[in-house]
Amino acid sequence: WGEVARRLAHEIKNPLTPIQLAAERLNRRLHDRVSVEDAALLDRATHTIVQQVESLKGMVNAFSEYARAPDLKVGRVDFNGLVNEVVDLYRSQAVGVTLRVETDSRLEPLLADRGRLRQVLNNLVANGLEAVDGVQDAWVAVETRLEQADRGDVAVVTVSDNGHGFQKEMLARVFDPYVTSKTKGTGLGLAIV
Repeated sequence: WGEVARRLAHEIKNPLTPIQLAAERLNRRLHDRVSVEDAALLDRATHTIVQQVESLKGMVNAFSEYARAPDLKVGRVDFNGLVNEVVDLYRSQAVGVTLRVETDSRLEPLLADRGRLRQVLNNLVANGLEAVDGVQDAWVAVETRLEQADRGDVAVVTVSDNGHGFQKEMLARVFDPYVTSKTKGTGLGLAIV
């Protein structure tokens, strides 16, 4: 499956750059040779092609990321520190949204892949911020805690928000690939998580 996905992504991605370059070249070549009305149409069409190519590239990259077997680089990770680091990156973008962090000081460093944990946290916080778009008094909260389980101590992270939430019929499938209620995005964020 991984090999098929990589080849498919490669085959889709290969023609995208020439399509984008050809559209831009056509616009440059013809823009001054056509009427003002046609030039405006050419600009809009070129802009649409370039935007859609970029969107396809993003989807192909997300698909490749989802299909790729993780090459884990396991080491000691200060999970609380990583949570604070990720949330701090979103603070400047989160205009009108309160970002809260509550960490459990009992959590010792985890044996994990820091890059993959960062990706999980990025996807969850980004989803939370998208969920509260347009919500009054919006907030996204990230909490870590240490819990006891049958197999020993476990680290738990909870990302919550006061957004619109998932539709009931989607709840059982939110971690499946390509399941999304958003107009933007690939539906792979939670599947990767």
